[in-house]
Amino acid sequence: MRIRVIGAHLPRLDQEGIRRFIAEDVAAFGRTIRELRERGITDLTDEEIEERALELPGELNADLQTCALFELEVTGNEMEFDPSAFENPETGYCGWEPAFLTMDGRAVLFEGYRAPPDVRDFRVAFYVHEWQGPSRLFGVAGELELPPFTAVPQRLWKLAPYACVD
Repeated sequence: MRIRVIGAHLPRLDQEGIRRFIAEDVAAFGRTIRELRERGITDLTDEEIEERALELPGELNADLQTCALFELEVTGNEMEFDPSAFENPETGYCGWEPAFLTMDGRAVLFEGYRAPPDVRDFRVAFYVHEWQGPSRLFGVAGELELPPFTAVPQRLWKLAPYACVD
């Protein structure tokens, strides 16, 4: 298996991108919870939904100001691929909220927390919390070479959205 880091991104480099993402995420939260209530899956009141919607922006912003988003290209995979096996040894934080993408990085390949062994070639994007200063990323085969950090590309805001740790 070959693993190559093709993107290292710091959301905090794009404050407008963070603002847009949070606004869209909070709106989607409200719609989703109301749909679940209509289907009888939750019984949250409008007041409870609005209360949570007021808390979300602060939580999302705090996390997005301190995390990093990595995009890896994986080729020749023959095992269950677990993004939580990638970690920053300085903090112990590991891959969070993976998005498995097509090889061109333009679409979600499948949803899940691990890639099965029969998915041989793909991209995966995941977040690592509390990424500060010159940190390192270690994976299944040791330390990965990181490219210079950039702002999050617009496609990854959509394809690999951040979710708070609850």
